[in-house]
Amino acid sequence: MNIVINNLQKAETFAAIFQHIKLMTDNINIMFEKDRMYVQSMDSARVSIFEINIPSSWFDAYSHTTDRNISIGINSSILFKILNARDKNQVMQIDYDLEEEDKLFIHFSLLGQAITTSSASVSSKMGDNTSTFDKHFEVPLVDIESELLAIPTVDYSVEMALPSTYFANIVNQLKMFGDTMEIQCSEEKIVLYATSVENGKMCVEIKIDDLTAFSIVEGEELKLAFSLMYLHNICMYNKLAKDIELKFSANYPMRIDYDLGDGAKILYFLAPKMDTNDD
Repeated sequence: MNIVINNLQKAETFAAIFQHIKLMTDNINIMFEKDRMYVQSMDSARVSIFEINIPSSWFDAYSHTTDRNISIGINSSILFKILNARDKNQVMQIDYDLEEEDKLFIHFSLLGQAITTSSASVSSKMGDNTSTFDKHFEVPLVDIESELLAIPTVDYSVEMALPSTYFANIVNQLKMFGDTMEIQCSEEKIVLYATSVENGKMCVEIKIDDLTAFSIVEGEELKLAFSLMYLHNICMYNKLAKDIELKFSANYPMRIDYDLGDGAKILYFLAPKMDTNDD
């Protein structure tokens, strides 16, 4: 199996996706299917589920030569260290040899330079008074016992979209005033607030006209609460997508969508807090 990302913006996006996963879980299974790369995992506290879905067409090259799906387990902290070593002007190549099922090979190089799996082959390229070195990584894989969860389709009572950076800023500010974000939705307005004995209360009123998109079941009035710690981690992806989509229904997890373009998506499902007074 061989994957290539020559588009520097997509290489940066791909690196950012997996750099933040270590905040959620220690290990992940990455599944390579004929037509997509797919990840589904649950955080260690079993409060949230995330999915990453990247179609094969999103990559510059996606070679999947076997008839079966390829599932590899990898430590998310190790993957973070590797992706953090990539220079912004480097493209990315990922290789997996079915004959060496306990290893994954990741390579960073300048566009147009040949890549070799030899760990001894490291070259420097000069340009604009800077030096960029090719980097090659041999990643040990781990066996992870996990089954894919069947997530039911939900007709959400409230759906909205707003700029992702705007929502991330709100969450960061609310987090200074409490551990829980409470949200109240009606046809007239949306109110978010956080409260604590030590810091008082912060309230944010979002006008419907300020949203990119909004829909609500007629006559619906919804009140839910969610952990701000988890929302803060989820909002780490705010720079990868212009808008964030939020979907709510009583007694169901909140759904959060990031559209990465060209069919690629990140989805989060975050369980609500049962006690809205729990700070």
